[in-house]
Amino acid sequence: MTLSSCSKKQEIVVEPTPIPVIEQEIKEEEKMDCSYLYDVKAIVNKETSLYLQNEKSELEEVGKVLSDAYIDLGHESIGDKIQLKDSSYYVSIEDVENSQRWFQNRNHLLRLSQTVQTKDFYQIEDVQHKVLFQINHKDTYDVYVFPSDSDPRIGILFQNQILYIPTTDIEEGSTLVNQTIDSNLRIPVLMYHFFYDESVGEVRADTNYVEVKEFEEQLSTLQHNHYVTLTMRELLYFMERRAQVPSESVVITIDDGDPSVHTYAYPILKKYGMNATIFLICGWEEPTLSWNNWEMREDGIELQSHSFDMHRGGCSGIGHGGLLQCVDYEAGVQDTRMAFDYCDGGFVYCYPFGDVNDHAKQIIKDDGALLAFTTEFGKVSQDLDLLALPRVRVIGGNGLEFFLKSIRE
Repeated sequence: MTLSSCSKKQEIVVEPTPIPVIEQEIKEEEKMDCSYLYDVKAIVNKETSLYLQNEKSELEEVGKVLSDAYIDLGHESIGDKIQLKDSSYYVSIEDVENSQRWFQNRNHLLRLSQTVQTKDFYQIEDVQHKVLFQINHKDTYDVYVFPSDSDPRIGILFQNQILYIPTTDIEEGSTLVNQTIDSNLRIPVLMYHFFYDESVGEVRADTNYVEVKEFEEQLSTLQHNHYVTLTMRELLYFMERRAQVPSESVVITIDDGDPSVHTYAYPILKKYGMNATIFLICGWEEPTLSWNNWEMREDGIELQSHSFDMHRGGCSGIGHGGLLQCVDYEAGVQDTRMAFDYCDGGFVYCYPFGDVNDHAKQIIKDDGALLAFTTEFGKVSQDLDLLALPRVRVIGGNGLEFFLKSIRE
């Protein structure tokens, strides 16, 4: 048998006759050099076979990975097969390539005290219902997300991300009992706007500006106290009573998409490996997603909607002036849809100026918003309206003690 190499500089020799199994004993000097695929996102360039070691330590085909699926590769290989990271499965190296992306899979949801067993054939899908894997043998998985009427799938942990198995692919004997989710938990959703650096002569314009060293002190303190920064999808599942999150959970949101976010906040978020959400005023951005926003998204910063062009006044006689509250319904729907499309599948809305009424809620709900935030002060709990959630405003210059108090009380 001739062993092919990961290195693109070396010639790949194709066997004239397929061999059904790959022997595990491989000379050390014949090991593949696949280092160029480590710590990056690999993409499957065509539908490819999925392999698993049998009792004889031979690789057998047990399913498929569908084309254009993103996967993380480990450092172990057998012949011309390379192992998926955090998994027992292998794929052919010739069927994967560097996607030039590097987004990391992060999961903060807690394992629920239930398991399910699959049928002999089952599928694993992403959140958008795209099929990633088709597998031809029974497996047992821990449950992380309960199914719902609107999404009859079970969330599992696969390659350190939540992926989904349709309930129709689960053995009938795997009875799911809706586990009680901690309904007493109140989660602070932190609200930032702008950042500045005193060391280069910049000054605070108002209390919406947080100095860069102050921001780092806040994140360092969160990390020291074992807080996790939830994604919006994780918060949604908690609010829907479908998943459990750690008691020390916060959400970081940043309104408007000011350039200071990329300059000052992004490097610190990246340093501490924390998630955040930027609410973009999409009509104020470049026509196509800028490199700065794309780069931040790769490093765990979500892009969600602060409207497309509704961040202006125009309403009168209704208490507050946010335009979404009185705009023509069709115009509001179009604006919301454009913003969600710009955010590449957005599902979270931040009301301009925090102004909201039933008309505004109906517009964003009809366009697919699942969560929406105001500027009203308070923490998020499961008894609140998902389309009118409060936040905790972070006031620049108020000091670390005030910051911790606003989170804990």
